[in-house]
Amino acid sequence: MSEEVVPVYAEGIHVMDLLGNVWLILIFEYRDPKSYYYNLVKKGGREIIEELENMMNNMQYFLDEEIIKINGERARPEVKDIILGFRGNYNRPYVEFYIHFRGPLRPGLNRYDNFYEEEIAEYDYEILWIFPEGVRVVDYYIAGDGRILGTSDNILVVHVRKGTKVGRHEWIEFEIPEQLLASVKS
Repeated sequence: MSEEVVPVYAEGIHVMDLLGNVWLILIFEYRDPKSYYYNLVKKGGREIIEELENMMNNMQYFLDEEIIKINGERARPEVKDIILGFRGNYNRPYVEFYIHFRGPLRPGLNRYDNFYEEEIAEYDYEILWIFPEGVRVVDYYIAGDGRILGTSDNILVVHVRKGTKVGRHEWIEFEIPEQLLASVKS
């Protein structure tokens, strides 16, 4: 990545199913005044493929540094794919990472924990968690301004502003009714 490509915004969209699968779509938006990414795409060939592979490897490295647990059991996030696109013009590229991990769920109270290095957010970002209908977010600790939404309180949205201290330990507690989990296992 060129030093002149600067991240300006990010969004992490987590979608969990009742089997404990979590798909994370992680989107980074950049300011790219010299159209570094557009020029790579236009040129085609091995350079753009190597750039995307390098980005996937770097993301996997950072994910491997985190400790993610669901109900105390370590989950291992894996980068599955990447997409490079542009918003409006060639100076505004974005990169989407598709990441998967899984953990055990149980009836009643469940907990997601994420441990990672403490840092100061360099740009605004948003975190969105979508749990299955019928699952209820009970409590959470994630730096930023958050709120619980959804018809069954199953959606968590957190906005983090540039300059916010983030990291160390974040968690979400969510409740799964026994009959809801039983319907999946039958």
